[in-house]
Amino acid sequence: MDEYKTQRLAEAVIRENPSRRILDFSMDGEKYWIKRKLGNGRNQLVKYSVEKEFYYEIARITIAGEKHPELVPKIVLLEPSYMVTLDGGPTLKNILTSRRSEAEKENILEQTGAALASLHHDDIIHGRPALRDITCRDGKLTFLDWENRLYSRDPREQKAIDFLLLLHGIYRENFAEEKSRIEALQQGYFENGGKGTIEEARRFLSRHRIVGFLTHMLSPFRMKDIESVRKLYDHFA
Repeated sequence: MDEYKTQRLAEAVIRENPSRRILDFSMDGEKYWIKRKLGNGRNQLVKYSVEKEFYYEIARITIAGEKHPELVPKIVLLEPSYMVTLDGGPTLKNILTSRRSEAEKENILEQTGAALASLHHDDIIHGRPALRDITCRDGKLTFLDWENRLYSRDPREQKAIDFLLLLHGIYRENFAEEKSRIEALQQGYFENGGKGTIEEARRFLSRHRIVGFLTHMLSPFRMKDIESVRKLYDHFA
């Protein structure tokens, strides 16, 4: 790969879009993504400096990539103010709303559960495995966006939160097929050593049962974020 050409194209795209944080370009038939050292406007009160966030994500990708290079973005160029990664294909969110067969979608979700379990087996925590931050290309899954801080110090709880957030992502979309999709994801996770974490997820929700109570109280208002959390509690009831 021509690193100079990659840098030249990336910086041309950046000059044309000086205020955008995430950009893409194509080169030699491949698609690439640029992630710049800029704030994303989300949760700035609880985030560290943009400088620290940028290098924190790179460090976490590097650490996860030592054991699971197949599950992290491939960084093809790293500069002081941006990095360039190879495109990993459509996101799970896009796949689940596509015209692919339901069997194929559930197979990908089962693979996703297995992939998250393999990360957790090696004590690698993602932090926020959202549907929009996992891609799939030719059967290869990639977990994106490793900049999220871990707010629990307990590794068991960290894994449980990862797992719950992934389930929550499906419930939040309110798919007609959500039950079978949830089952596929959980089966992939369970069958690849995730039994203990699934039980810890149940205990985590039990420790925060007041949240479940409130979501049930507010359920008649049909608010999207409230309903998705309620479904999560009902799943583990």
